[in-house]
Amino acid sequence: MKGIRLQRSTGFTLTEVVVSMGIFTIVIAGGLAGVRRGFDILHDSRNYTRVSQILQSEVETLRTLSWVELIELPADVEISVDTQFDTKAYDMYSVSRLIEEEQDDLRRVVVGVSYQNAQGREVTLQYVTFFAKGGVNDYYYRTI
Repeated sequence: MKGIRLQRSTGFTLTEVVVSMGIFTIVIAGGLAGVRRGFDILHDSRNYTRVSQILQSEVETLRTLSWVELIELPADVEISVDTQFDTKAYDMYSVSRLIEEEQDDLRRVVVGVSYQNAQGREVTLQYVTFFAKGGVNDYYYRTI
């Protein structure tokens, strides 16, 4: 009688399966972390764009005022965000305007917007500009 020969089956061992599952888990976790970071960047970019639009809109609104109207505005005030859209997206922004007298015919205007980003940190962006008597707004009113 010839010896019985056992053939090895062609499956994976338990060790090979556990190692491959560990590697697969690390790859998937890294991919999900990358996707999460991508969404955070998208959220921050969207907020930055909105804040830039809010700041630009407020500065342009101030530029349409005459010198007398500008100097009669309150010096430090919170502003509500005026939007033509019926959306709650703008409720998260806090807008402020500060008007300081630099000289008799010169005002420094700081418009700022604060909000919380996706990571929960407070973010503040500001525009700083100067208005002078007889400046752009004077030209605007004389040509209309």
